[in-house]
Amino acid sequence: MPLSDAQKCLIDEHLSDHEAISAVFMGLCWNESALAHWANIEVNPSETLAQSCERLDLGWNPNWLTEAGFTAYDSTGTELDDGANTAGPITWVPELRTCRLDDKVADSASGHGRRRRTSAELAVLAMWTNVVTTRGIDVPRPTDQSGGTRGALFRDLLIYFLERSLPDGWQVRHEVPLTHIRGLHMRRDVGDRKSDILIIDSGNRLIAALSSKWTWRSDRGTEAAQMVPLTRYRPDVPYAMATAEFPRAASVTRESIEDRTYHVCPGWAGAWMSVNELPAGALARDRWPDLTSLREEGISRAEALTLNGLEVLVSDLKNSGDIL
Repeated sequence: MPLSDAQKCLIDEHLSDHEAISAVFMGLCWNESALAHWANIEVNPSETLAQSCERLDLGWNPNWLTEAGFTAYDSTGTELDDGANTAGPITWVPELRTCRLDDKVADSASGHGRRRRTSAELAVLAMWTNVVTTRGIDVPRPTDQSGGTRGALFRDLLIYFLERSLPDGWQVRHEVPLTHIRGLHMRRDVGDRKSDILIIDSGNRLIAALSSKWTWRSDRGTEAAQMVPLTRYRPDVPYAMATAEFPRAASVTRESIEDRTYHVCPGWAGAWMSVNELPAGALARDRWPDLTSLREEGISRAEALTLNGLEVLVSDLKNSGDIL
């Protein structure tokens, strides 16, 4: 299904703001999580959120959510400010909707596994919400979207983003038969395979081949089958990948067969990793007391891994066009 005018407009309006683009991609490709209700923690009478955080050994910091614009209420409907009026579960307004980012921890998980997954999802939700709120971005998040649909939408968003970001006269082509690429044509072992995305400059030069993978674990065999003839007959063409993988994000930069990899939201992935690795007994509130410290941690982690964003992909492609 082609992108709607509203989806295109979201990209057009925020083309030069890479964090906003991250929020648009993540929001439109939202993978609803079943664990958001674990943020409705049980508080004691007169207990503050900070005190509850310490007593319950939370791996996430309620301050992240309140800074992002969420408000906590006790079971009587009274806003939690100085302390709860009564014991019971809290509720958040607006309702918390976290994105499932880790396929390795089941919805039914308990103990430290549930702590890790819930905490990391809440961290990303807080950062995502902060961006859409401060920029005034209205992203309609789906409640039920299959993995195949999500992957196709990600690819189409990526193609449109590149079309709008690259110089006039450049082409971003999808599913081009490999036999239509010079050097691969008339090769008996190429077969009927197709490329994912090809970048062609205004001089009709093939600049790069790009693989779009919402998650890194998907279609690895298919991708390898595409790369073998390309690297054999056109070794001059770099092969890159754009992804939104979280649990395997660190592995992507080390083990991916592509020449370079790019992430939809590298800073958020870095923060996700740090929160996810927080050991039992360690409080996220002590490590990252606010969203600023969490965001800085994520950026630092992504830079250490050389996990670059889509804005770097655009820059690298433009620079490739200047190579003789």
